[in-house]
Amino acid sequence: MGGAESVIIGLANELAKKNDVCVCSIFKPVAGGVFYTRLSECVKKEHLGIEKNGFSFKSLWKIFKYIKKTDADIVHFHGFFYYYALPIILFHKRIKFVYTFHSDAFMENSKWDSRIMWLKAFCLKRHWMNPVTISPESKASFSKLYGLDSRLIRNGVPPSSVAETPNDIDFAKITEKTKVFFHPGRISEPKNQIVLCRVFLRLIKDGEDVVLLIAGTKQDDAIFDELEPMLCDRIKYLGERNDVPLLLSRADGFCLPSIWEGLPITLLESLSVGCIPICSPVGGIVGVIKNGYNGFLSRSSSEEDYYDCMKEFLSLSKEQVASVKVRCLESFNPYRISNMVTLYLDYYKELIANGG
Repeated sequence: MGGAESVIIGLANELAKKNDVCVCSIFKPVAGGVFYTRLSECVKKEHLGIEKNGFSFKSLWKIFKYIKKTDADIVHFHGFFYYYALPIILFHKRIKFVYTFHSDAFMENSKWDSRIMWLKAFCLKRHWMNPVTISPESKASFSKLYGLDSRLIRNGVPPSSVAETPNDIDFAKITEKTKVFFHPGRISEPKNQIVLCRVFLRLIKDGEDVVLLIAGTKQDDAIFDELEPMLCDRIKYLGERNDVPLLLSRADGFCLPSIWEGLPITLLESLSVGCIPICSPVGGIVGVIKNGYNGFLSRSSSEEDYYDCMKEFLSLSKEQVASVKVRCLESFNPYRISNMVTLYLDYYKELIANGG
């Protein structure tokens, strides 16, 4: 499950505490998938039954009919502009469309989005859809690409209430002193897992008593095929997990050497449980992490720079680690889900009152 899905889940669950909320998935949900199992029972769940990714007129027509049926005041969507182009063009006078850009604006366009980017820009410039960006860095990239302003609403996550249970990560330890690092993220190019595994192979060769756990969907089979030979007793792939905050709370560090990012939900979850982030300096990460204070930033996303950053972290004393953990927890307050929900609700009301 990606960051956009996590935002939708958090937003819907929090709104459902005081409002009637329905989440409609374009795609048919996978049995037992974390998307639907993590949505509150108070949230009404619907889906359009689409099973294949990519552009199709059938999918476009299903989405058009669903939006027409709901007679909504606000339609809020997260990526895949091409699915919504027809409803936006035909319904923009009576429905306010909100589009959240979850990454760098230059990088967030998919294959089909890039082909009709001119149409996306046209809809934005005519104010037929209203853009939201999630960090100062994503806002700046949006402005540079489209020449327009956007509403900045930072991502947020619920405070994690981690159960007091035996250490659920002990299964991964080789010795009592093993340091366990966790990387939750879909297997894909921007997450840079190949570099991450190469760094850990070097650390293991150095004699460091470390283990890396990777959890996430296999979005890119070619990347996973390259990762698979590097998997071993100290580099483990766990598949997709629905207990990411729990595992973060048990880990010694959170690893994210991404090539590009928006404002990662997993980063905010790591702060919420005091798990020290070790990240690359991309996207909204640089606005959250102050190097050496509440986490660590490598000089770049390269193997050499991330290796140096990991070595720096591993050289810390227990007292230094404890101090950074405390500052992680203190840094989480601006990213509480309640703050994000309030800002979105205020924006919805403003759009309705001002006619978009």
